[in-house]
Amino acid sequence: MTRRLVIRDARAAPGSGPAGLAWDGERLWQADYRDGLIYAIDLQGGAVQRSLYCPGNLSGLTWDGHSLWQSLFDQEMIRRINPQTNDFDETIILEGRGWLSGVAWDGRRLWVVAQQKGLLLSIDLETNKFESPVAGPIAMGDIDFHDGCLWASMAGPMEFDRALGRFNWLSDSPDYAVVQLDPLDGRVINRYQTESLYSGLCWVGEDLWLAHSGSRSIFRAGLE
Repeated sequence: MTRRLVIRDARAAPGSGPAGLAWDGERLWQADYRDGLIYAIDLQGGAVQRSLYCPGNLSGLTWDGHSLWQSLFDQEMIRRINPQTNDFDETIILEGRGWLSGVAWDGRRLWVVAQQKGLLLSIDLETNKFESPVAGPIAMGDIDFHDGCLWASMAGPMEFDRALGRFNWLSDSPDYAVVQLDPLDGRVINRYQTESLYSGLCWVGEDLWLAHSGSRSIFRAGLE
């Protein structure tokens, strides 16, 4: 079923390359791949409360209840970041997984998008073991876990050209959406039409917040 995503509010991102978004219950965190910073944003006034130094090509971001997890797009790793000290407390290497465009936390597992392969990878943090990957849409952006499901921004129809190292469109009519996915098998439960592929995505209550790198903006959206 195709439904609509409606933009309720738009604001300028604090940096020049907005990427992953995460909500810690009090503030919105937004990674910036150009600045190499993660900003803490007050949603009421929009002010930047603080920033964390995190070098690398930053992509997805999530909150596990205590720490931030940041995926590095083309460096095959994710980092756990202590928001109080800015220390990188843990690094998980995902060698051979390709571009990592999003990361989410479901209360037990970290989910990571392997963008080129259209795979959802999961890591049980209690055992540090990888579980069987789940097939999802190719060319996903950031993801979040909400109400028992994974949510992802995606673009299609596309294929990845390994020889040229890039995605190619399979149609003259690009199609963008936010999709609700079953974490058991990657099945699309609901599909919401959008205008762009979003580099950041997270739920804050009943609002869906989105980051768009091209316009250097952050959006508050609703689903209809």
